[in-house]
Amino acid sequence: MLEHNKSLKELTTIKIGGIAKIVATPENTEELKSFLKTTKNTEEIFVLGRGSNTIMGDFDGIVIRTSKLKDLSIKEKDTSVFIYAQAGVSLMTLTKIALELNLEGLYRLDGFPASVGGAVAMNAGAFGSEFSHFINYVDFIDWEGSLHRVDVKELKFSYRSSPFPELGIVLGAGLELKKSDKSVLEEYLNLKKKRHFSQPRGVLTSGSTFKNPPGDFAGRLLEMNGLKGFKLGNLGFSNVHANFLINFGNATFNEAVEIISLARERVFSGSGIILEEEVKLVASGSNSRRRLT
Repeated sequence: MLEHNKSLKELTTIKIGGIAKIVATPENTEELKSFLKTTKNTEEIFVLGRGSNTIMGDFDGIVIRTSKLKDLSIKEKDTSVFIYAQAGVSLMTLTKIALELNLEGLYRLDGFPASVGGAVAMNAGAFGSEFSHFINYVDFIDWEGSLHRVDVKELKFSYRSSPFPELGIVLGAGLELKKSDKSVLEEYLNLKKKRHFSQPRGVLTSGSTFKNPPGDFAGRLLEMNGLKGFKLGNLGFSNVHANFLINFGNATFNEAVEIISLARERVFSGSGIILEEEVKLVASGSNSRRRLT
């Protein structure tokens, strides 16, 4: 499905968005493959999952949504469970399966409003677990429209980083999770309680704004430099956790750019540390075709 001159506001969790020239929502892999082969190399392309970790401005190019790619399969063998999930499957669906089957590790990522495609591309992580820890292989389509399946050992994952979307668009991932020999529910409930009291809830946010620098925490640095609760127009840093930007209503892309730039400057001036954005600021001219969240 192709939509022209579409508002992007409702496609992100923080509800900030300009107008996109074209929004494409392929029904399946073959439709996406066909669409990519007909696009011009000069077109800007941004690939959007569930819209977390993303703040959108006007986009004079093509936004490709992977939300309809939702195939999911589960196979159990001995002490392992093998899951295949396409890019549009929500990460919360997988963490729910992990809890039901008492599987190790993945439940720590519960609460991320991300898709599998986004979790692969940003290597989503929390409480010592990263999504790449559970991946056996990744299916993706390159920018010329060819399909690939690549073993995780051939892919370079690191903190909040992956080879995607530089290599292409994530189509799905094959995961292997180990059955735990003890109940994982107690730790899950403890982590859920910790999130409840340490992160803002019931608000419009894109998640963490900045990556944690080595040996420190972005939230601590922001708070130390007066950004906790700081507001600029309709956008501000949370009073609960300084690393979460909150849209208090009708915030704009320009406000996001301004407050993020101001925060980086204040932290550098006060602490000598350059914070790197985790949230992606997307507008025409600010990104290439190599993006996915």
